[in-house]
Amino acid sequence: MNSENQELNFIDTENWYAVYTKPRSEKKLEALLKKFSVEVYLPLLKLKKKWSDRTKIISIPLFTSYIFVRIIYRDSYLKVLNLPHAVGFVKSYGNPAVIPDSEIELIKSLVDEFPDKIKVLESEMLQKGNEVTIKTGPFAGRKAIVDRVKNETYVLLEIKTIQKILKIEINKENLDLEIKL
Repeated sequence: MNSENQELNFIDTENWYAVYTKPRSEKKLEALLKKFSVEVYLPLLKLKKKWSDRTKIISIPLFTSYIFVRIIYRDSYLKVLNLPHAVGFVKSYGNPAVIPDSEIELIKSLVDEFPDKIKVLESEMLQKGNEVTIKTGPFAGRKAIVDRVKNETYVLLEIKTIQKILKIEINKENLDLEIKL
């Protein structure tokens, strides 16, 4: 098998991909994808929103204008792109960016277990910090970057494929500093 065939091998296997959506259309696209039997994941955070006359809990997308689909690219990419509200697939080096199952599982775990601790930052905003390994909990063994804000310690976990950072509050006792020589 030549290298070109190896590089394009992903299109014949089922993988997770990120799809750009039109602004404020993530939930609409999710509903359409489900209607067409496409496996979809839209991470949502619940927020308490207060208006002058009432308070309501609303669900907002963790990543604005992104939704995740698990498809065999060759078979289903046109089905996804032809839906209203879909803009295109996130690309890496000209090809649709395959998102590892481990990154999707990490996002699901964070949203399910620590929704009140998450803040999303763009990768470009990340300044150099100390690299750490998380020692305990559901993220044990994962590498992260430390970002201190006032007296709180936050861990920044990068979801590289879509160039996003998840910011999570964590006790510093749960971190091992990586020493670089």
